[in-house]
Amino acid sequence: MKARLLVVAALVCLAAAAAPLDSQMTASRSAVEMNGVKPALKMQTPVEGFFTPLNGKLDLRASEVDIEPGGAIKDHYHFGPGIRRILAGEVTLVFADTKKEQVVRAGEYFYEPGDVDIWAVNRGKEPAKLLIVELVPAGLKGSAMVPLDRRAELAANGSRLKEEICSAK
Repeated sequence: MKARLLVVAALVCLAAAAAPLDSQMTASRSAVEMNGVKPALKMQTPVEGFFTPLNGKLDLRASEVDIEPGGAIKDHYHFGPGIRRILAGEVTLVFADTKKEQVVRAGEYFYEPGDVDIWAVNRGKEPAKLLIVELVPAGLKGSAMVPLDRRAELAANGSRLKEEICSAK
């Protein structure tokens, strides 16, 4: 039982570290380079439950993003981590730092930590549709994508929040 509590505490701390979230931060107003992309917010709800240190600090958000053939989302980060699923078509992920590429097809999932610059490019002949489920700062309005020049700000706020949550045991 004690080991289980330690695992839960570690997961809470890891979630906080992975999600540089600060309720004072606003959605990105700087342009993230995109073309042929249409996002649609489907649901956003506060995180509540047994992980009480997270309650009120995070929202869980679900969005769908359509990417036309030839469309792309280029250099960006996210406020927090998330799981993505390709609902239709396919998307090529381009990891900006290594130039490694990964093709993700309809029905497949991938994880985006938020602090890695991953481009999404539709090189296929049909539109691609992505489901994005991610953690965002509580009450965040607008895009969860953040331009690269805000990395230091995100990292500082994430470290501060991690300390706050992990010390609230």
